[in-house]
Amino acid sequence: MRKPKWEDLDRNCLVSIFGRVGLESLLLAVPFVCKSWYKATLIPQSWQHLDFSVLIYDDSRYDVDFPSRLMDTYRVEGDFPITAFIKSVVKRSGRSATYIVLPELPNRCMDEALLYVADECPALRTLVLHFKVFQGFHGPRSKVPNYISKWTNLQSLKLQSSFDLQELLTQISIHCKSFVALAIECAKIGRDEASAIVNFLPNIKVLDLRYAFMRQESLMTILQGCKQLEVFDARDCIGFNEGDEEILKHASHIRSFKHEGSDSVNIC
Repeated sequence: MRKPKWEDLDRNCLVSIFGRVGLESLLLAVPFVCKSWYKATLIPQSWQHLDFSVLIYDDSRYDVDFPSRLMDTYRVEGDFPITAFIKSVVKRSGRSATYIVLPELPNRCMDEALLYVADECPALRTLVLHFKVFQGFHGPRSKVPNYISKWTNLQSLKLQSSFDLQELLTQISIHCKSFVALAIECAKIGRDEASAIVNFLPNIKVLDLRYAFMRQESLMTILQGCKQLEVFDARDCIGFNEGDEEILKHASHIRSFKHEGSDSVNIC
């Protein structure tokens, strides 16, 4: 009996695997294994999971950064075309991308890439933005709340920070009926922001507000109002003390409530 070969794997099986391996493997390894693997990378569903954080050089991971290796492999000369690369990869997904991570990039590149994702990724379920969503900034970053209407399948959103939180949550409540997870690093959660989370995200199951500036009254508003919370990360926050008995009492319905390292000192 002939031993099965990797190139004989069912095409649908290959696509399912390649949808999880990441951009580096999809672009620098998989297409060069054999013809059947190369053909599988031409199927849009192989490009549903797009993490563009590989564009940011990390010398602890590689001897040569990803853009340089990509340019060497495909014999591209000159400066790395960041925007064109992101758009070409998103285009390969055939509007089927469900997971996208966009890192901090030069303003012009970031703005154009975000606009393209808004128009070409209607199936998006998870979006991670490693940059601040500005209020008053005259560009696409300030228009992130306006893009939410294009992502009606969105279930999870992670932000580096946001100054448009109430407007953002308003749009999510209107357009994203399956939304269940929100993460905002270093957020400022005052009375209005806490009320917006409760009022606009009544079905929220996962909430990550680590490193937030959040008084105890705002935290209590969330704990009392978000009855379906299953995971709540409020570690290393400023504005309340870890181990507070009242907080723990109102968080008892949450399967995983993390609040270690939080302190009420030094908050204005």
